[in-house]
Amino acid sequence: MDHPLYRDVRDLLDQATDRVTGQSARGERAQYRGHALIKGGRLPQALQEIHQAKANWLRGDTLEGGLIMLLLCARLYSELGLPIAAKQYALAAATAAKSAPNPELSRFIPRGIIHAARYDRQAGNWISATRLFCIGLMAQEAYCDEPYDHERYPYVWEMMADQALTLRAAGAVRPGFVPLLRAIAASAGIDTVIDEMLAPTADGLTATEEAYTEEADTHGVGRPFSDAGPTRCYAWNALGVDWEITCPNDRLSVLAAERYTAALQVFLGELAIQDPVFLPGRLSVEIRTDTALPHDQPAVCDQSADRDTNRWRLRLPTAASADLETEPSHLITVLIEVVLSQSLLSDEAFMHLVEQALADGLWHKLFVARPYDELADFLRADDYQTMAALADPAVGAGTPRGQAKPAALPAWTGPGPGYKHETALDTVRNRYAVMLPIVRYTLSRLAADPGFRHTATQLRQEGWRDWHLLTAIANAVGNHRAQQQGLGLSPGDSPEHRARILAAMQAPERPDDPPVPAEAFTEHALRSHLSVAAVSTARGLGLAIRPGPIDPQALLSVLGERYGYWTDDIEHKDPFGWAVAEGDTV
Repeated sequence: MDHPLYRDVRDLLDQATDRVTGQSARGERAQYRGHALIKGGRLPQALQEIHQAKANWLRGDTLEGGLIMLLLCARLYSELGLPIAAKQYALAAATAAKSAPNPELSRFIPRGIIHAARYDRQAGNWISATRLFCIGLMAQEAYCDEPYDHERYPYVWEMMADQALTLRAAGAVRPGFVPLLRAIAASAGIDTVIDEMLAPTADGLTATEEAYTEEADTHGVGRPFSDAGPTRCYAWNALGVDWEITCPNDRLSVLAAERYTAALQVFLGELAIQDPVFLPGRLSVEIRTDTALPHDQPAVCDQSADRDTNRWRLRLPTAASADLETEPSHLITVLIEVVLSQSLLSDEAFMHLVEQALADGLWHKLFVARPYDELADFLRADDYQTMAALADPAVGAGTPRGQAKPAALPAWTGPGPGYKHETALDTVRNRYAVMLPIVRYTLSRLAADPGFRHTATQLRQEGWRDWHLLTAIANAVGNHRAQQQGLGLSPGDSPEHRARILAAMQAPERPDDPPVPAEAFTEHALRSHLSVAAVSTARGLGLAIRPGPIDPQALLSVLGERYGYWTDDIEHKDPFGWAVAEGDTV
């Protein structure tokens, strides 16, 4: 799997074997590889193989294998912390089974629906999941013999146990939700069963809202009852980014938001085997539906940002197009615009990742069986109205998400694209050579300043190298010099004006230059100057810094973890252990 030629060899071998054994054998080989990768803990790679098996089996005599692969895709998405993508695939299995010519495959209908309810609950939609579970139980009774047999249908009892936990949590922290949950359970005749499951723990300790919030955050799942109140929220962590989707809690808005969320999660599953070089942080998307928006205009996007959150507002059509040829391209267009904004790759490099994902079948992974709005349209409009009218919000609403255990899809590690250690050392060597003349006399004054020595010692203990200190000092000196010469920087400046500013900032320091005030070298000022310089460093590495505010600590963390920013250095003379006399050279 890790060999650079793995994909080429795999695909050529499959093509050669297909000519002898047929396409169904390709599905068998993909399934075998997928299960081997699952055992090895390589879930993103396993997902790619299972997708291939699904694509080869989802027809004719091999349809049953295709349904099983759909459900296995759903399970893998769930284990990767992508529950709405999992929900889509489970519902796709149910839908495909419903239209299957073989009536024996109808047993997959309730199995898909009930699994979808579990994934809905994983996303935090505990009330919606309760309704979907009860719909699945109706299908279970209609299509399965001995529908409540523990051994034959473990998925029924796994969700039944989850439903008992839902009712217990509601009783502890959202008692106003209990009558609604009980009424839904009673509609499927399972209220007494759940009471029997809860009876042994009736006298147990009651958990607090803080405990439920912490448990959800720790396990990387949605906050309980995220589907209560006028606004729904879908939140998860993947590839080092906290993703959040919000929408009004009505039928059309929720279907549109989940359509987009499922596609986004599938896309992130594809990027997990590449390297999008995401900037860590939070990306928030507010989705609203627009009845006047035509299907050939997939979305209207509006971006705003602050240092902590990359914010988007999307207006989506009220229902996805049923055109199997155009709908995936609409989704991909909207996905790329939003996801690209979180990447440090250039537009060209990021589109190369997209092209690779398309070559691996992204088109058909986004759109499986039917449009999402059809797959998931189980609840009535008044069901959403009931949930929206609930007075209490989601558990933990309004509090920042806490520390989660290592994400199922963690951020990429190791050297970033374009990083070469020897080149990085040459860059550091050049920094010393360029920056020392700019600050040669300032260093003499700083070396004699106890306050600066204390600051420099503290920053060195934090991991700052001498070239970090020199960079920050040189920026402070250069900015002061440019200001004295009246060389202000504005967005519309000509290239000539910018060149004059750069020349002034990088000119060697002269003994008669006015001293830079001591307040220019405080800890806060030095940190600020290094953050500004980090942007230039990133661009020098070929990374893209897109317009808008950027979190300097997030950028510095990427540079440090992927590009040796905090570790690369060369042997050099301590620039702060000596003073430069007038006339000396460096």
